[in-house]
Amino acid sequence: YRLPVSSSVRGFQIWTVEPTGDNEFNVTYSVDQLITEGENTKTVHSAYIVSVYVDGSGNMVLVKNPTITNIPKKSSYKPKAIESEGTVDSITTNEINEFLTTFFKLYPTATASELSYYVNDGILKPIGKEYIFQELVNPIHNRKDNQVTVSLTVEYIDQQTKATQVSQFD
Repeated sequence: YRLPVSSSVRGFQIWTVEPTGDNEFNVTYSVDQLITEGENTKTVHSAYIVSVYVDGSGNMVLVKNPTITNIPKKSSYKPKAIESEGTVDSITTNEINEFLTTFFKLYPTATASELSYYVNDGILKPIGKEYIFQELVNPIHNRKDNQVTVSLTVEYIDQQTKATQVSQFD
């Protein structure tokens, strides 16, 4: 008699992406799985390295199967938090936030040609997803030379998974 075993992925993390040659990369990642065996459940944390080839169009293919490995140790590095320098007045800040709210409502379903009206040189790629815009999170406005720069987080709800999607933009 064998106990029924099932496994479901609870999370994953990409740790490193290292170039190994022309258009080839080694990707180290980890997976958290919930293993259920009869009445017993446990979480298992595993790490793997896989080799990926990326063609000129950005398409990818695995060239080496996932192989068990260890996870890199956590660095003590702490990025410097971006802070407002108080160089942008509240009227300009409000106008920019209104524009960004409108833009990020449209962004998930925008085509490349639609995006070209808003951003230069394809900086933002079309994503073609049914995300529902929730809010701009902590937009930080600063003036650099004659331009205003904004660092912010945008929160969406993914229509398919119902998960909150949080993305950072500068």
